[in-house]
Amino acid sequence: MANDEFLPGLVLPAVYHGVLRQRLAEMANAGTVVNCLIAQARAQGMVEALELMKALDSARIERLYQLVVETATARLDVLQREGGA
Repeated sequence: MANDEFLPGLVLPAVYHGVLRQRLAEMANAGTVVNCLIAQARAQGMVEALELMKALDSARIERLYQLVVETATARLDVLQREGGA
């Protein structure tokens, strides 16, 4: 498995990039709070699966969890300001 930089300072096997980017994009582009929360749960589930499989070290797992929370929080803040239901 080739490793590539997923984000600055976060190197992951390239095979994970597409799905992780898709999950982050689903959160970032969610049109409603409910859709954002569903996307967040899906992303967290994927990170949890990687953790359980010991596919990544704990530092990278923690960084991914933080990225999911930060992405969801940013989108939820925008949706609240816009009045998105």
